[in-house]
Amino acid sequence: MLGTYQAFAERLVFTPRFPVKLGDGLPYHVVFKGPGGTQEWDADNRYASLVRAPSTRVAQVFPSVDILPSNQLKFYLYFSAPMQRGGVWQHIRLLDDKGKKVDLAFLEIDQELWDPDNRRLTILFDPGRIKRGVKPQMDTGSAIVEGRRYTLVIDKELRDAKGAELVDAFRKEFRGGPALRSGIELKDWKVIPPPAGSSSRLQVDFPRPLDQALLEHVIRVQGPAGEVAGSVTIDAQETRWRFTPAEPWRAGAYSLVIDMALEDLAGNRIGRPFDVDLINHPAERISASTASLRFEIRGAGPDLPR
Repeated sequence: MLGTYQAFAERLVFTPRFPVKLGDGLPYHVVFKGPGGTQEWDADNRYASLVRAPSTRVAQVFPSVDILPSNQLKFYLYFSAPMQRGGVWQHIRLLDDKGKKVDLAFLEIDQELWDPDNRRLTILFDPGRIKRGVKPQMDTGSAIVEGRRYTLVIDKELRDAKGAELVDAFRKEFRGGPALRSGIELKDWKVIPPPAGSSSRLQVDFPRPLDQALLEHVIRVQGPAGEVAGSVTIDAQETRWRFTPAEPWRAGAYSLVIDMALEDLAGNRIGRPFDVDLINHPAERISASTASLRFEIRGAGPDLPR
């Protein structure tokens, strides 16, 4: 029987290449050749105990907004449990407003972009259809067209780490919006500082949605006594970043320290667009690794909502 294998800490998962109804009463003979020798057993009466009822589902998809720029760079798919690696492109596709698959929408690389826990999959749109002036974009245009509607589909047959299918298929509908081709401007951010002595959240509002996964890690709070410990939440469709300190705020001068890797939905970074017109509008080379935004924490006042 042809198929693929995936090793986990305490189990080996076999996925048949073609649909097979295991546990149907037919005998199966399993042969395992490992460092300790060869093991063999009949699986006709064992497989039923290994079959897992579907329990994993698509928990979230980012961006969460329903209007995406025509030069959208990526999706993040979050699953409720660890997933199998391999074969995802058979079960993920983008449909247009007529229900037709958008050809070559994604960068379908063999090295799937899973996080270490196999619970978040990053899907990249083909950059060749995003950057102006390159052949794929000139020949076929963008995968997303402004004003048209699309559906991201994840099939139920995508399997989790235990070999079970998803509970349900998942669909995210959205509309194509204007392309975003300008860098992130920190001067447009609105910082709402909490009062000194409180444990209220520091809030930062962005004029456009930013990359959800990067937002969780690339902004730090620097205070009078060094880096401030705390936890981050992101909401308002990735246009709001909130930071809850581990200890009450002290009065003084603070800074947001932002890694230059931060991106918006189209891959634009601080002061640097993803898609640069090198002939007519050359971008300045940015060598700094971080940028900063200063704010002040002053005396007691009304707390922000917790």
